[in-house]
Amino acid sequence: MHCVEMVWLLEFICLIALGSTGIDGAPHYHKGRKKNDDPILIEVNWSQYGFLLHTIPSLQIVTNPLVTAEFSPIHKQVFDNLAQLNAEYVRYAAWYPYPKMAVAELDPPSGLFQCGNVAQNFSVKLSCQQGGGVINSVDFASYGTANGPCGQMKQGTCHAANSLNIVRQACFGHAECSVSATNDLFGDPCVGTNKRLLVQIQCNPPQNNTYWDFTYLHPTVKDFLDATDGHSRIMMFSTQPVWLFQLNTSHLYPDNVTQVDWSYPQGSQLIDDTMQALGDYYGRLIAWYTRGGFIDEYGQKHVSNYSYKWDYTEIFNEIEFEHNMSPEYYTRAYDAVIQGIRRHTNNTQMKYVGMALGGHNEFERYRYFLNHSNHAPDIPLDMISYHFYASSATRTNPVDYEAFFLQLDTFTFEVEQIEEIRKALSPGTKTTIDELGIILPDDNNVDAPAFPLIYWNAGAAYYAYAWAKIARQGIDVVGHSQLVGNQAFIGKNHRRWVLIINKRFASVDVFLPGATGGTMQIVNEASGFGPPIETKLMLSRITLSPFAVAIVHMPNA
Repeated sequence: MHCVEMVWLLEFICLIALGSTGIDGAPHYHKGRKKNDDPILIEVNWSQYGFLLHTIPSLQIVTNPLVTAEFSPIHKQVFDNLAQLNAEYVRYAAWYPYPKMAVAELDPPSGLFQCGNVAQNFSVKLSCQQGGGVINSVDFASYGTANGPCGQMKQGTCHAANSLNIVRQACFGHAECSVSATNDLFGDPCVGTNKRLLVQIQCNPPQNNTYWDFTYLHPTVKDFLDATDGHSRIMMFSTQPVWLFQLNTSHLYPDNVTQVDWSYPQGSQLIDDTMQALGDYYGRLIAWYTRGGFIDEYGQKHVSNYSYKWDYTEIFNEIEFEHNMSPEYYTRAYDAVIQGIRRHTNNTQMKYVGMALGGHNEFERYRYFLNHSNHAPDIPLDMISYHFYASSATRTNPVDYEAFFLQLDTFTFEVEQIEEIRKALSPGTKTTIDELGIILPDDNNVDAPAFPLIYWNAGAAYYAYAWAKIARQGIDVVGHSQLVGNQAFIGKNHRRWVLIINKRFASVDVFLPGATGGTMQIVNEASGFGPPIETKLMLSRITLSPFAVAIVHMPNA
């Protein structure tokens, strides 16, 4: 066996993973059959090493109701656990399925007009308090099927005739007002039809209107930044406001914060082809968190008093799928976002992560993006990212989970090719594989059958194996997709460890010479969702249950 020095832990490591026939060709048997009579021999040469290892295991948190204090009973436990992990390079992904949790400006600036557009059983909220004024004009109001952007609203075929009078009574002369879009208030102008309430007002004195709102974005961002304080982290506000893109009709995002909107990323071409508006959005967003606030599109100051710091800002996510960006278009957008952040924060030291590719074998994308001549002057290529998800033929048969490891082996070959491109074009650029996960069949189907608990063991074994395999390529960070092999170590105090990964849905015996008298920590079905089980080793023969991950602490030499 070859070992590698693990610089960040000051330890030595060598890979041993128990595959379909074991490392010595011994057969494996599925659960319920007789396991191997002769144990698989593990031999470690503690005096040799093959390459320097610096790969950091990490994870990501994705914005969603389960990690939000207002909606989740497990919120506190999630962030307490994250803080206890003391992990480096944790990635926060403010991602599009929940637009109100991911986008800070869901509606475009509308000048002197202020508008509201909500679905039935929600409320329009209007305010002239910014300029110290009152609502002195209700230009439009319709409860029914009205449509159109602010300044161009039109009645639909369904319209409650009393709409304008009701809104005027509630709002005119007030500094602010709230009007509920309900049949109880307006009557039902078209039974059985989904209705909306659209309103347009003006203020006195006149007030320019923007729609910056951190109500649902900020709480989880704050919890994440607090939980990872003192550690390196990657912030990704991946979702661009859809109104920045050319669309035939305006996209209506859900009023319900917890409602999924898989169709939010609309359009492939920005309205502003210079991309300055895109850069300004991200500049203001980052300034809100790092510079105490920002100046909006009309010169109004928005104060946050936040001065957070983080290591990297990742620019967009899975660009091939979200807005279908070509390598050329994305490279321009990447540059524009960095320029916008610099304009609004005066921070030229922030580092950036680019690409976040979700597809595979897209080598031309890497070649274009990593070519510095394709970027504006002074644009850094600090780090690139890409993703990998394994799957299986079924979600309930644990034997099918063995495919995770074979798929990972194929992905490792792709990593080698990407590394060749990176080293040739931009050797100083780091790499994070910041989404490494598993997607089972029908994962998005609420009626899908539950998978067996051993899935979690298979997932743990897959991640441990993936980290060990990918680390051989010199990748900087490998991040498990949600919070939710075999290595041997020598520490600087001469203590020794061996990490053993069982890749199969079968129990297997191994023989590790010299292990007698040591201790073993193991994660398997028996450990469940608790901590690893720790046992004293009375023999050097060890039984690993299906998909077990074990660390053997060798006795002192």
